[in-house]
Amino acid sequence: MELYIHPKSPPCWAVLLLGRQLNLKINQKVLELRTKEHLREDFIQINPEHTVPTLVDRDFILSESRAILSYLMDAYAGNNHPLYPRAAKERAVIQHRLNFDLGTLYTRFYASCSPMWNRGATSTEEQRDKLYEALGFLETYLGRSRYAAGDHLTIADVSLVSTVSAIELCRIKLERYPKLVAWYQRCKTELIGYADIVACQFEAVQSSLSAV
Repeated sequence: MELYIHPKSPPCWAVLLLGRQLNLKINQKVLELRTKEHLREDFIQINPEHTVPTLVDRDFILSESRAILSYLMDAYAGNNHPLYPRAAKERAVIQHRLNFDLGTLYTRFYASCSPMWNRGATSTEEQRDKLYEALGFLETYLGRSRYAAGDHLTIADVSLVSTVSAIELCRIKLERYPKLVAWYQRCKTELIGYADIVACQFEAVQSSLSAV
């Protein structure tokens, strides 16, 4: 299978991390967003939204990282893998956390932190407060269980830890959320490949932020 990515994209990190957990062979096709490679006609033919990550699995095409995570589990992880168990209530909580990541945490992270990538731009106090509020929601969820959707790692953690890593990169203080910090450290230790998929990006991203 092929995965169109950008190396500094948190949703791409999530899919690559899951690939490591499942030992999948994924051919990475890097698109340079600054030079608008994602707007090439050949890529738009694959994904008209021209977003990354985009998965091409033979004749099947799928974008949106959280959908890709669910698909890979169903297609390649067997009948009842602990990262995405079949039990209805467990799966419902996982899906809630994935939707929370997409619709709340990642959305607020992007609104608050993306101005940092433009020279001279800053986020508003309201945007930062909204992000801190979303982190507070995650802190509450982590007060109910050891991981984001239960007492073991799931694809919800894979997605959320990618977003939280990006939030930390943008110099958002996490110390006020002790349960989140403890969970974050566990995920970084337990997820196979975190160091060379996510942590390796920290120096490069921080250098680029210092330059703007």
